[in-house]
Amino acid sequence: MTPRLRSPRASLGGYVILPRLIDKVRLKSRGELPEEYHPNLLRPLAPEIGLFPLDGRFLAFKELDPRELEAAILQLSDDAAVLAWVESHGRQRNEREKEEWRRSIEEAPADERRTAHRKRSYPAIAHRSDIGELSPFDLIDLDEGRPLP
Repeated sequence: MTPRLRSPRASLGGYVILPRLIDKVRLKSRGELPEEYHPNLLRPLAPEIGLFPLDGRFLAFKELDPRELEAAILQLSDDAAVLAWVESHGRQRNEREKEEWRRSIEEAPADERRTAHRKRSYPAIAHRSDIGELSPFDLIDLDEGRPLP
């Protein structure tokens, strides 16, 4: 049985992606994170090769070191403690910046290359005619069986 991860839309302290990232790190430490999630776990952005993993987007936005964040998640007992660590170790962001960042992810159009990548990466929904118009959050939610909001 695949463990249930929170949607990338779920937020903690106004940061989308963070609750899901916490889930993935903790599941991996227990050997319960499916292999297909491992390659992008805490993976930094690599725009030069067209790689924009959600974990990397969060790390870049908060200017956090992935190994330090991983250690904090594993050492701290709950989401509130992780949020406090993120706030004290990362770049300070206000609510407007958080909302603009969230929108930049959800509203970014996919070019032909990224649409082709989506079709390869999400075979269960590759048939959708709107796959290039879906946000990264939509793709993940649909792939994991969650309805779109």
